[in-house]
Amino acid sequence: MNGMKGTDLVGLFTEHLRLCNVKKGEVILAFTDAQFAFPEYPGAMLAAAHALGAEAFAITAPSDAEISAQLVLDAWKSADMVVAMTTIPWLYTDAHNEALASGTRTLMVHEPVANLKRMFPNEDVVRRTYAGAKRMAEASEIRVTDSAGSDFTLRKDGRKGHAQVGLADQPGRWDHWPAGLVATGPLEDTAQGTYIVRAGDVILQQRRHTVSDIRMTLEDGLITSIEGGLDAQLLRDYLSSFDDPDAFRFAHAGWGTEHRALWNVVGMDSESLYGTVMVSPGRNIFNAAHEHSGLGGTNYTRAHIDLCCRHKNLYLDGELIVNEDEEIVPEYLR
Repeated sequence: MNGMKGTDLVGLFTEHLRLCNVKKGEVILAFTDAQFAFPEYPGAMLAAAHALGAEAFAITAPSDAEISAQLVLDAWKSADMVVAMTTIPWLYTDAHNEALASGTRTLMVHEPVANLKRMFPNEDVVRRTYAGAKRMAEASEIRVTDSAGSDFTLRKDGRKGHAQVGLADQPGRWDHWPAGLVATGPLEDTAQGTYIVRAGDVILQQRRHTVSDIRMTLEDGLITSIEGGLDAQLLRDYLSSFDDPDAFRFAHAGWGTEHRALWNVVGMDSESLYGTVMVSPGRNIFNAAHEHSGLGGTNYTRAHIDLCCRHKNLYLDGELIVNEDEEIVPEYLR
């Protein structure tokens, strides 16, 4: 069990589900598949839910299943909470949105147990993330600059401020344990300028730190050029493989709020590291009933890739939020 006894794992999950407001009589569904990397998680989650007095069930689906299948979708909508521990791509789907709209809360868990423990939900992270999501919701324009030559803007008029804190604790809310980040889904045709991913930044879905700079030019919402060495080629090849111009539109943008994240650990640490900036081309239709959960975008492309970057300045409507020293500048957001 990756160095952790089953009873210890049950205790960890019980503590987490308690923070997710799991109560006696609720229906908790563990959703997984045979390819999931941590097969001990679903059983421990069921035991944890039972320990809190909930009714707990599990569905093990084929790895090529879709949650839009009627049986699966009905099960998701019938549950008070779904804990998804799976390799099946379910987050950015209409079926997931439908489940959230019905009031089901959903939680993604697929990181190693050491990461779950190190970034267990934390009051300071929750507070600063929700404060950031509220500020993001109020903003109309995002601007990102850096000393390497980045200078680009995105409009988000009317789009949500999304908070990830690792807790699916309210009806119609999705979250990912572990996490600490603020994001928004920008208007799809508004990206303008130049964005540079520097050597040492992370391309998350490729599970690697870059070894060379990537220079992207953006016009009217589209990435019109991707220049650089090997990393630029890999990114360009990935986005081009979908044969879809919408793969080159930005899905979301925001900043990390988790002071315990480690840059050498590629995963949710990369998205969450305090004072860093993430921008992501691709699909962004994910939405939720909760005020600070979801992106509310309209881009259905199959592509999605996260670019997690250090040493950026991020502004909301001209207010400096994050600086190149990876500091969250406004005191009310720290």
